Amino acid sequence: MKKKWFALLPAIALVTAPVSFQTAAAYDEQSALTSELPPDLEPVLQIAPEHQPVLRTGEAGLEVAFVQATLTQTGFETVSDGFFGPHTEQKVREFQAENGLAADGVVGIETWTKLFSVHEQNEFTPEQAISFAEKKLNNDDLVFSSNGVEYKDLEGTAYYSLKAQSKKWMEDGGTGTVGFYNVYEDGTVMEAESLK
Repeated sequence: MKKKWFALLPAIALVTAPVSFQTAAAYDEQSALTSELPPDLEPVLQIAPEHQPVLRTGEAGLEVAFVQATLTQTGFETVSDGFFGPHTEQKVREFQAENGLAADGVVGIETWTKLFSVHEQNEFTPEQAISFAEKKLNNDDLVFSSNGVEYKDLEGTAYYSLKAQSKKWMEDGGTGTVGFYNVYEDGTVMEAESLK
């Protein structure tokens, strides 16, 4: 009898464990640029869409929570509880219809691919941060570099820490360092005291 309960504990924990999610009240281009996937759902992105399970009503798990969080981020608000119920099926149908897919309420390869593309569009890279800094500071003498690490501020907004160097000072034999900047995914450039 004890062995049966021991085997059921992981299943019970999976069903009752809360899944964190980020909600979006309404979809607009700016929120699409700054929305991000909760860290506990990011591993789903490591598996190609064609290797993801087909999801339909009655399914449960991390993949379902990923679909629900992504639907919410794109304006098809649904509770991210990890269970594929009738409400999730309806939101999947709406998402499919808006994206030119067969609106069958089943998450197959084509739907997975479209869901993944939402996160590819939202990816904030060091190159984008450098481009934002170049445009904002508009100084041809400056060269920017990053350690490639994406940081989060207290509100969870992503940014890169950049070092600005003067080409002229480097040519004269110096380090060329003139300052440090935190560049946020929305294009905000803020002077910082040092490189993180």
